[in-house]
Amino acid sequence: MRADEQHAETNAIALGDRVSVSGVSWHGGVPTVRARRNGAASIFVPLLGLTLQYAADSARRTCIGHKPFRDSSASWVDCDNAPLRQGHKCDRCTANDATFASQLHHAHTRGAGELDASVQAHLKQENHLYLAGFRDGSIKVGTSTSTRLNTRLAEQGAWQAEVVATTTNGITVREIESLVTSDLGISQSVSARRKLAGLVAPVDDERVGGELSRWADAVHQLIERFDSNQISTPSLVSTVSQRWENPAAHDELWANVIEYPLDLTSGCHNLEVRGAIGRHFGFTRPGANDVFVADLRHLYGFEIEMASVDADELTVQDSLF
Repeated sequence: MRADEQHAETNAIALGDRVSVSGVSWHGGVPTVRARRNGAASIFVPLLGLTLQYAADSARRTCIGHKPFRDSSASWVDCDNAPLRQGHKCDRCTANDATFASQLHHAHTRGAGELDASVQAHLKQENHLYLAGFRDGSIKVGTSTSTRLNTRLAEQGAWQAEVVATTTNGITVREIESLVTSDLGISQSVSARRKLAGLVAPVDDERVGGELSRWADAVHQLIERFDSNQISTPSLVSTVSQRWENPAAHDELWANVIEYPLDLTSGCHNLEVRGAIGRHFGFTRPGANDVFVADLRHLYGFEIEMASVDADELTVQDSLF
């Protein structure tokens, strides 16, 4: 089933619906949930203000689908297949994603003839190299096209970031990214678990900013030493210093959050969404002021029934308060 990308619908989910969540997207700084309602084509639903009052059915799981990277009339392909035992997608959708990821992230190690035409077109855009800092103090290096930079950082749940270089193509920027990892030891990923831990027990913002500045200087020094033996076109690289900050950094919602102690995929829940950092969402429960946080990915592919139910009781360790 092919789904066209639709604008967010404020009343897309109602009591009685059976809903399957397949992802979180950020459009213009606003988080939206891609979801299927009663088996229909997926749509985008605003995450902020959404009430998730439901009974979970862990036995009912479906593949969340995939984004086609070759010529297609659809922006997303919904799927009704059973997902693999480990993961949220079936073997077909997993293979599609793996093929695209392999071509894109290893493009700088392959000849142009080995790359799909859609990947080659993507790599011809202006690209940025950035360092992203997270609330636990972790730093990672990454790349993004100019048009998706802010969206990319929001999707990853970065708290602060420093854009350190620009290039005119995606091949060169990935060559630099690999050298930053091999020469400076800066990882290209930060686990969702560490991101969540940082939201619950954050380090000082000044410490995150200081680490970004220190590593940005190291990356700039590394770039200044580049020659044609290290990257194919060093003349296409320009160093920059551009700081980015997550708008949520000034939202008091995130000043003191608690990790949600219940399993989102079982039992009954009543969650009123107040904010989001990447795919981690902050929420309250009716009649209480405590702000909880959870990874929405845990719900991906699980079909939940929206219903007027009494939420399961919470047991939260006193040490968390």
